[in-house]
Amino acid sequence: MRPGVDVKSRALPLPRSAPTDTGVGFLIGATAVGVTPAPPDVALVQSLTEYEAVFGDRQGGDLAYDGAEAFFREGGNKLYVSRTNPGTTRAVKAAPSDPEAQPTVVDPTIQAALDALTKDYGPGQVFICHTLGTVAANQSALLAHAAATNRVALLSPADGDAAALTAAASALRTDTNARYGALFAPTAVCPGVAGGTTRTIPYAALEAGIIARNDAFLSPNVPAAGDNGQSTFAMDITTAYTDLEYKNLNEAGVDMARLIYGGVRTYGYRTLVDPTGPQGMWESLGWARLNMSIVAQAEAIGEHYVFSQIDGRMKTISSFGSDLRAMLVPMYEAGALYGATPDEAFDVNVGSAVNTPATIANGELHAVIQVRMSPFAEWVVIEIVKVATTEAIAA
Repeated sequence: MRPGVDVKSRALPLPRSAPTDTGVGFLIGATAVGVTPAPPDVALVQSLTEYEAVFGDRQGGDLAYDGAEAFFREGGNKLYVSRTNPGTTRAVKAAPSDPEAQPTVVDPTIQAALDALTKDYGPGQVFICHTLGTVAANQSALLAHAAATNRVALLSPADGDAAALTAAASALRTDTNARYGALFAPTAVCPGVAGGTTRTIPYAALEAGIIARNDAFLSPNVPAAGDNGQSTFAMDITTAYTDLEYKNLNEAGVDMARLIYGGVRTYGYRTLVDPTGPQGMWESLGWARLNMSIVAQAEAIGEHYVFSQIDGRMKTISSFGSDLRAMLVPMYEAGALYGATPDEAFDVNVGSAVNTPATIANGELHAVIQVRMSPFAEWVVIEIVKVATTEAIAA
């Protein structure tokens, strides 16, 4: 009755939608305390206060705590934390800086923490804040996890000179899953817990927060770099490089944080792929993240059509195609899909060549989506022409 409140009992709960938020963070690290009950030792926290309530206060050089704080300080608001140390914390040694000297086997605590973050948690950025986070084998495991769960891996190498960073990127460039991740360097210098002190935090944690901040109002295809990559938490970076080194590092697949106009900002947005290789079409991290968004939303739409009847008048098939097209229109309107018209930017095919009598008889519903993803401006060129006062400006 209106006005008033009605309470109704239902035999089944309302259907739940698949998560599609691309700004979510997934942190791997060792924490002071664990989740109860465990396993899995995973919890969703939406502020540093919530993190402290679940995983404890900062203890010593607590990289997981620092990574969580950096994520929230940069604007992130939804962070899944997967603990690498269920039970008691085990001591680990820092990874050697020489890639050839690093372990070639994935650390079991890292792998267990990754396995606990199942695909059901949805898309987002996964990163390690742990002393083992710079080990190439563990970074490769992170890339494999991202590929399997429709996420993007944000990696942080050990600090070093340009040659060391290039070597770290080269070790991952040939990885089968290189298109699912990016390498961010160097380490950020951030305010310490006590006044007047500083601490260093892997830049991937800050980048995950910056991405989350941008995804609240920008397309996942827009780079979280440049003006949109300004850090609000970092005070400095541990190492500066020459202009030539920055150029070469960018081409090698290392996305650098730089001091620009007195502030720290992300100044690179490439995946780890070799642009001249078979995965070269995935060079932009924006394309990887846009694809992640399309996959997540398409899966959510597809789930609604599982067990739907495929009628002879093709109403279900037509509705399926319409829903997928409606998903892509906002991406086109945001400029993420490239074309003068929607038809130039994307296509959804659910026709008879895709849904054949054989596939229909087999209980299958198919769609083929083609998209043209918009590139980003990595190099801006401005020409200034001086014109004599006796000459007219050319139109």
